[in-house]
Amino acid sequence: MGTVSAEARAESSPIERTIVSDDEQMFGSVLSDVARMLWPQKTAANIAAVANCSVRAAEFYLAGDRDWSGDALTAIVAEILKRHAMRNVKIVKRR
Repeated sequence: MGTVSAEARAESSPIERTIVSDDEQMFGSVLSDVARMLWPQKTAANIAAVANCSVRAAEFYLAGDRDWSGDALTAIVAEILKRHAMRNVKIVKRR
């Protein structure tokens, strides 16, 4: 393998990356709004029951302090499909 000369290393510049956390936070807040529409009372407890997580974890999801788990996302989508009578869709947990 070839080596990079000192001159080429001196000319290099840092890579500028964009931060996508704003979009992720917006996505999480939309999920929180949808979950609150689905379960207006005891939202965290209902999410915990269907997603097999603790109520505290569900509260963190709703507050935006933690990224949504796949199980919680699946539970919300399954509830939406169930309420819209789309029973021909089967959601299976990944192995």
